[in-house]
Amino acid sequence: MSYSTYVIASMNAPTAAAHIHVGTSPPGYNQGYVTRTVHFHGFASLSAERNDRVNSPEFMLLGNPWRLSIYPGGDEGAAEGMVTLRLVSNSNKAIDAKYGFSVNDGNGKQVAYKRYNFAHMGGINALGFADLATRSELLSSLINGTLIIEVHMKLAKPMKSVPPPFIPENPFPKNIQQKFMDENFGDISFVVGGQQQKKNNAKKVAKATAVMFHAHRAILHDCSTGILADICRSNVASTSSPIEITDVSSDVFRHLLQSAYGVKISDDDMKLRTKEIIDAANKYGIVNLKLEAEACFVRDIVFSLENVMEHLLYADSMNCALLKETAMDYLVENSAEALDTISFNDLLTPTLIRDVFAAVARGKKNDESDGDGSGESRFYSMRISELRREAHEKGLNVDGSREMLIAALK
Repeated sequence: MSYSTYVIASMNAPTAAAHIHVGTSPPGYNQGYVTRTVHFHGFASLSAERNDRVNSPEFMLLGNPWRLSIYPGGDEGAAEGMVTLRLVSNSNKAIDAKYGFSVNDGNGKQVAYKRYNFAHMGGINALGFADLATRSELLSSLINGTLIIEVHMKLAKPMKSVPPPFIPENPFPKNIQQKFMDENFGDISFVVGGQQQKKNNAKKVAKATAVMFHAHRAILHDCSTGILADICRSNVASTSSPIEITDVSSDVFRHLLQSAYGVKISDDDMKLRTKEIIDAANKYGIVNLKLEAEACFVRDIVFSLENVMEHLLYADSMNCALLKETAMDYLVENSAEALDTISFNDLLTPTLIRDVFAAVARGKKNDESDGDGSGESRFYSMRISELRREAHEKGLNVDGSREMLIAALK
């Protein structure tokens, strides 16, 4: 039994322009198949021994490389006197396609036609037909001694689109938020309000309504970097009596706890009590809420020569680095007017002076477009948001002054 292999075929790859259509094609005409035509010259002289094959050159079809193998004497799976034809993928890339072959004689009569309904091709040896046609039929269809085989292929019809499987979202965040103010499951409580308050220098004093808050010590401890975490760690938090909070209103304290539980504070509430929230969040160590309120304050503020120093000193006292940076930028941009209008006596601390130089350096970098610098020196001209982002990515505390952030990053 011989296994000789010959490569004597040629192939042309007609483009769509090679086919001219007159009129409108009927529905389903050609069914979207792409065709490549392979010419096996001198077919009659090819070996008719079983399992002897002839390979075509590689050709592209639907973005994949292929070759066509013909066995003029049939392969081991063919009936006696039948010719075998195989389509071979030259790529490991899988493709779901329909394919088939056709052979016409010189008069355009179809001598052989085979179509395979579906195949998952790629990374395999061959797919095709052991019994394409009898050798005598193909010999009678030669055109100038050449057997011409058309290869038809199209992508398989995609499966009917179905919606992705429904997977409910992780209930943990929602469940945690629902546990806020749950008296049955909370292990720490606070009472806020109830203190005597004078109103407009009146002789009588009014007593504010006390509000009870139930929470979870572990959650508050992990979400706070300040007094709230200290309270949760202390023995006081282990008693059954509620902890009295006297320096924050009940509305603002509610926002502190809501933020710790991941509840978003509405824009209206944030704008209504921005500075109160900054003060309380700074004291009780709810960093995310503090930075969110600071950003809201900066977004809405309108600086003037009359108020810039007030905002600057407030930012310095609260470690609101973003607000301080914005105020410094305003002073640098309006330096001539500021020198004539503002008295800086006993106001500028060494920290504020360094912030002034940082603002000047940022302005110079923007004017000269001299790049971001390199090494640790780049920190000094970076904006607060950039420093906070780098600190956050490295797992560092993002609250604090410019100096604190730079020291942590260095």
